[in-house]
Amino acid sequence: MSKLRSHLACLVDPATPDESKLKAAQEVSENLENIVNSQHYSNFLETAIPIFLQLLKDGEPQFTADSHSQQLRKLVLELIHRLPANEQLKGHVKVILTGMFLLLEVENEENVLVCLRIIIELHKQFRPSLSPEIMRFLMFVKTVYTELPKTMQTLFEPLEGEVPTGVGGAAGPGPGSGVSGQGEEMTKAPSSTLPKAASSLKVLAELPIIVVLMYQLYKQTVHSVVGEFIPLTMKTIVLQPSQKAKLSPNFNKELYVDFMAVQIKFLSFLAYIIRIYQSLVLEEKLRVMSTSLSIGMVALLRNCPQEVAHLRKELLIAARHILATDLRNKFLPCIDHLFDENLLIGSGWTTRESVRSLAYSILADLVHHIRAQLSLAQLSMAVQLFSKNVHDDTIPVSIQMMSCKLLLNLVECIRVKSEQDPAARDLLMKMMEVFVLKFQAIAVYQIPELFKQCQPPSEAGVSPNLEAPPTSSTPNGEGVKKGSSPAPSASGNGGAVVEEGEGSSGGGKEQ
Repeated sequence: MSKLRSHLACLVDPATPDESKLKAAQEVSENLENIVNSQHYSNFLETAIPIFLQLLKDGEPQFTADSHSQQLRKLVLELIHRLPANEQLKGHVKVILTGMFLLLEVENEENVLVCLRIIIELHKQFRPSLSPEIMRFLMFVKTVYTELPKTMQTLFEPLEGEVPTGVGGAAGPGPGSGVSGQGEEMTKAPSSTLPKAASSLKVLAELPIIVVLMYQLYKQTVHSVVGEFIPLTMKTIVLQPSQKAKLSPNFNKELYVDFMAVQIKFLSFLAYIIRIYQSLVLEEKLRVMSTSLSIGMVALLRNCPQEVAHLRKELLIAARHILATDLRNKFLPCIDHLFDENLLIGSGWTTRESVRSLAYSILADLVHHIRAQLSLAQLSMAVQLFSKNVHDDTIPVSIQMMSCKLLLNLVECIRVKSEQDPAARDLLMKMMEVFVLKFQAIAVYQIPELFKQCQPPSEAGVSPNLEAPPTSSTPNGEGVKKGSSPAPSASGNGGAVVEEGEGSSGGGKEQ
């Protein structure tokens, strides 16, 4: 224990060089597990916590990743994060959180990401009382998101003749560098430059979840402050680099993915609080802005890279929560785009496999609720899309059932329009053909299989009377191969076969 105390004292000794302090901190780190399990752990905390916080407070923030001072500061933060959240630590929570909140505004990206993990963990475990630092933190979050348009300008559209910079004035990674995210290597020279946290996209992507946590813990106090984030969210999701910047040879696609992650995380935050603040969102002063919400979400679906499946899935989950509110009517002008499967689901194999079922459920729910407001052309697109699902054996039965229910719910809307437009009657006939052919496929291929499964063991080798023929004629005169069912085009153009999906939606509920 005496050796450990000497290592800790070394950390705040002005005469000790940073390299020696780093070695002392590494010694403490290597022995931390033994210390935690020893009877001296309480005494260690009494000594170590003030020293750790003093070192972080008195030292200058560093923006060079490979400097000894930066490595020391990061290691000390990681030591604090590794401390078990038990009763022995409880007495130190307040002072630790105060130090972490202060570091958010001055530290670099790497260190603040560790600070945020500490803040989340301590608030989850100990639920401390409200402090002035929390309100200051919410104001800090509001400020960095307000400044996001300027940050975007710095990242993607530098001034003429200026080298593209990373956030916080640090050189960002260039095209072909093979790195993802800002503040990482572009060449040997700027490789160690770290951005300031206040303008780091990685940090901005982590802030919304902490705001949600603060709302859960201090709902009554922070309600009005969190409400101020709603218009800020709607402005954030419509931000996009200019087309000129996207076409530039210096445009950093990896950095753009980080930027989209910030937008989608903030949209997920809106999805969480949207029901709580629904009356505020529908107020007159936010109605115009809420229209931009649908435009921004469609743009995110369009621009989301095919290879980043997790971002598209998170975007769709957020959309599901938002579309469960009265804001769904704001999506009526862009419903045509949502019937485009390449936009809604994407064209990548991984993306289609992971989000297809979720996407169909969300779209079915939206169509179900706004079906009375759809034009005949839009209803025809809905029938075309979900008719394909009825006849697609690669997707689960639940999705096929959902599609059937939705088609039935559209019948009355189409019948009403048939009084003015004869084309609506043709659409109804196509829908009937969809169901007839589905019944035919069930009778010819699936019922015989059920009979086989229900036969007694003694008759297992006997063929049932309903043995399916190799092919069956359809109303169109086309042959149907065994094991499949025809998928007629509800709009008369023929339908492509979609891939596997799962789940169902309330969109197929009868009204």
